[in-house]
Formats: sequence, C-alpha cells, structure tokens
Amino acid sequence: MDRVSTSMLLAAATVRQARSDADPAVARNAALARACLQGCGRPGARLLCAVDHALGRVLLAALETLYLPGIGAHYAWRKRRIRRWALQACGDGAQQLLVIGAGFDGLSLFLLERIPGLRAFEIERESTVAIKREALYRLGVREPRLSLIAADLSVVAIEALLPGIPRFDPRQPTLVIAEGVLMYLEPPELQRLLRGLARTLPGAGLIATAMAPAAAGAPGFARQRPWVRRWLKRAGEPFRWARTRDALAATLAAASVRLERIADPDEAADPDPCPGEWLFAGEFARPPR
Repeated sequence: MDRVSTSMLLAAATVRQARSDADPAVARNAALARACLQGCGRPGARLLCAVDHALGRVLLAALETLYLPGIGAHYAWRKRRIRRWALQACGDGAQQLLVIGAGFDGLSLFLLERIPGLRAFEIERESTVAIKREALYRLGVREPRLSLIAADLSVVAIEALLPGIPRFDPRQPTLVIAEGVLMYLEPPELQRLLRGLARTLPGAGLIATAMAPAAAGAPGFARQRPWVRRWLKRAGEPFRWARTRDALAATLAAASVRLERIADPDEAADPDPCPGEWLFAGEFARPPR
C-alpha cells in the first residue's frame, strides 16, 4: 500500500486511544491495529512513528483539529456502543457474526472471547485480508471460529457469496455489522447489498452507520473542514449519500431493513464528540418478490 487509507487512520486512532484508555478490550484491539499497520508498508510505518513519539502525537492532534476536530474521540464513542449492542444481540441469541468491511478492527475477536459457540465471518478486500491474516499470525492468534473472506462486493453479489462460505449457515440467527461502510456506496449499491442480505438472512440483526447531511446537505460530519471532502475524493473514499434522522428509516425500509434504534449523539452522560454519523440497529425482513 502506497497511500494512507481510512482503515489505516482508524487503526492509528485505535493505537493512540490505547495510550490513555485502560480498558483491556481497547488494548487488545490496539495490538491488532498496530500489527496491521506494520504490514501496511511506508504509510503504516509513518503513522506508527507519529503515534509512538510525543512530537508525532502533537502533529496528529494538530492535523485532527485542522481537518476534523474530535474525530478520534468519535471513533472511540462509536466503538463503545457497537461492542455493547453486539454483546446484547449475541446474548439475545445470535450465533453467527458477519462483519462487512471489517478493516483492521478486532471486534470479532472481542466477541468470540466472550460468546461461547459464536462463529465470526469477516468480508474484506483481498489486500486488507492478507495484511490482517499476517498480523494475527504474528500475534499468535489462532482462532478457528474466525473466518476471513477476501471478496470485493462491488464485483460479487452478497447473496451469491454467502452460501459458498465454508461453515456459514444462513439458517442460523445472525448479526450483521457494517461499521463505517455503507456511506461509501452509491444509493443503488446500498439497496442491492441490503436487499441481498435480507434475501439471504431474513430476520438477521444489523448494526451499521450512515452519514447525516452536513453543510448544504452534503454528507459529512458537522465539524469537518471544507478540505476533508476533497481529501476523501482523492483517496477514492468519498461519502456517497446522507440522510436526516427522520429520513433514515424510510431509506432502510426500502432496502428491507426495519430500523429499531439510533444512538443518541446528544446523550447527556456520553455525547458524541464529533456528530454527523448515525449509529443504528435494525432487523432484516424478507423483501417483496
């Protein structure tokens, strides 16, 4: 890899968070993130160098303020809730975890450690899967209940992919997680993905994120600087769509997803440090034929 991707930035934010967060789950996630960055060539090495040195951390904090104030704390806010919601879903009977666009995150391992009998399946592009598989090997992680599937969902339909995955059983109660993924899809691609999941996994739970409209109705965080949109476009990862809180339910319903709840960004005890991204949970229904 010769450029910094959002997956790398998220991994660097995870490593940085672990310096001040005593949660063991954060530390384990940071260990995986660090190992993945070590496999990302020069961009990963530069990010780790910045995170591991005081001057580099000052520079990263200044860049965050310049581009998107509070985004690192937002990622931590989002992940705390996803872990809690996922544990609740598994406690309610989910026996399979399907993570779409897992990146370098360690959520699957977190849940596998806590839920006996759970199986986890992560779908990512081949280059990312190769880096993560090597990182797990170097960390000595041998988890037979975790399957990493290399696939490009812009090329293969999800309903064609899932039945061919070894040990994946569409009849089992399943939780699908799509964290930081759906906003990068064009609306027709979003509809195809969600409808394909609904056809294959009717009744499955869904935890995912979507962008809210920012300035002039464009998708984005409320506090992002104007040049963030240009950087995302150059990186090949622009936000493709956004919905207001009230409109999100209708968009999901058209894709055979029943919206159940949205995390409150204004929660008094723990507000979102960088609002603009909805974290929501729902359930797949069988779409009309």
